[in-house]
Amino acid sequence: MNRPVAAATLEPIPCAAPAADAIDSLRVQDLDLNLLKTFRAVYVERHVGRAALRLGVTQPSVSHGLGRLRLMFRDALFVRTGTGVEPTPRARRLAASVDKALAILQDVLDEGARFLPDTTQRVFRLHMSDFATSAFLPTLLQVLDARAPGAVIETLHVDEPQLNVALETGRIDFALGHYSDASSHFQRTALLRESCVLLMSRRAAARLALRDDFVLDANAPPNLRLVTVASHPQSMQLVDRHGLMPRVRAALPGFMAIPAILRDCDHAVIVPRTIARTFAARDACATYPIAGAQAWTVNAYWHRRFDADPGHRWLRALLSELFDIGTREAFDAWLAPVAPPASCAPRTDRD
Repeated sequence: MNRPVAAATLEPIPCAAPAADAIDSLRVQDLDLNLLKTFRAVYVERHVGRAALRLGVTQPSVSHGLGRLRLMFRDALFVRTGTGVEPTPRARRLAASVDKALAILQDVLDEGARFLPDTTQRVFRLHMSDFATSAFLPTLLQVLDARAPGAVIETLHVDEPQLNVALETGRIDFALGHYSDASSHFQRTALLRESCVLLMSRRAAARLALRDDFVLDANAPPNLRLVTVASHPQSMQLVDRHGLMPRVRAALPGFMAIPAILRDCDHAVIVPRTIARTFAARDACATYPIAGAQAWTVNAYWHRRFDADPGHRWLRALLSELFDIGTREAFDAWLAPVAPPASCAPRTDRD
């Protein structure tokens, strides 16, 4: 005679009873991240042994983690069945929140470990001169449109005495230029070599009857009039060295007025060579070397704490690429993307 089979019952996995002085409420600092991983593995596998294999730990480790979770949540969470374990109603409610918390943590880790140019929405803040902003930014934006269409470039002008603070506090990501007082905490990479040259319209050069091999020095023609840019002290140093201060008719704060001066006046300006090439590519003008002009390096500066930042590294590589392309071309590609007419070709040789 067959005996009736008793219905299967769900029994909690044995666990220690909560301590009498257990905390009344949970705090995030009381939670071990590994416990969330244990919870999720058991919830997905519905089996302690398979959860241990999934996590790469021993079965006793999983059982110990479940015991800690039960004490924290004051619930059995999982009960034994004939084939494994089943979650309690409390565990089912917790499952979605645990999955969300682990997903958020994974997103944080992924963001710090990789940089995806095609999907990034990152804002990069650069310090550049007014001219570099006008001349370089369009090319940079064209490249970003193709490689990182969601990236944003914000240009800021920071007074040189404040550059150290701006980089240290993260107000700017990069400073482009030559800063002898840059902090030792900053890293730098060379972008190009620069030196000052004399720039004037071909009309002015013809009136002065300058030869193609003219070099500016103390023996400059008496009717040569000069304009300097105050933001580049190298130009004033050269003028002073050759005793040409009486020839200076204007000292500009930046470069933006230079095209109008070249167009409407017969004055000559002393500017960095790369900038002279740019204006020579746009207007009928000529450049001449200056005796004793020393070359300097234009760098990209950043704080060393950003060395390993993936997005920072990506933009550093892009800046180096763009400037390196420029130094290989007859005209700096990033400043003068349109080939200049032959009549405007500069007379100076590259370093």
